[in-house]
Amino acid sequence: MTASISSFGAVIPRTNAVQFINVQLTLLTQGPSKTNSPAKNEITATVQRTIITTKDLISWLGAATTNNFSPKSRLVRVTHFNATTNNTAIEIREGTNAPVDVSGFFDTSDKAAEVHRTTFNTVTKLTTGTVFEFRHFALTNLPPHKLVPNFSLYGAETRNFVTLRSGTTVLTADEITASLAGIGAGTNGVVGLITGSLTINGTVKEVK
Repeated sequence: MTASISSFGAVIPRTNAVQFINVQLTLLTQGPSKTNSPAKNEITATVQRTIITTKDLISWLGAATTNNFSPKSRLVRVTHFNATTNNTAIEIREGTNAPVDVSGFFDTSDKAAEVHRTTFNTVTKLTTGTVFEFRHFALTNLPPHKLVPNFSLYGAETRNFVTLRSGTTVLTADEITASLAGIGAGTNGVVGLITGSLTINGTVKEVK
């Protein structure tokens, strides 16, 4: 876990933790068949590989939300800390422009099965540790969204976390690394196998 997570100290109300979402995926779809040398009497089926990165997600979401995001835009997870809870959202941010909330396009839920390695401080009542769990990461094209590319991925995740105190409430900040696989489609709508990784890391403390 990076020092930026643990450097929060005492979190005050209306403090946000802004973290970067990065994906590196490979979409495998069925390619055309090719006839080899007639002497061998062989026809070979091919596989097409398409790389999907965070920039591709931002471009697709820009088209779906009628925004023209620049190459400097970032896909981020924003944890809104306040006195009672820590809600999260997924946004696209670009410089000083107003963030665009794209949470509705994603499912980034973790699942029940987990094992963990933690340290609990009996004086501060705060916990740090690592959780190994199951992650679902999906980009949807269901109505009312207008995306052609989409995916639904599952996999094993490592989540490093630290608990923080805001008044009388204990909140959690974490960093995630996951290896994923599932099905999805690219911009042509052709469905195939997707494998790759998801990371959510780096923290910018933002007070509003």
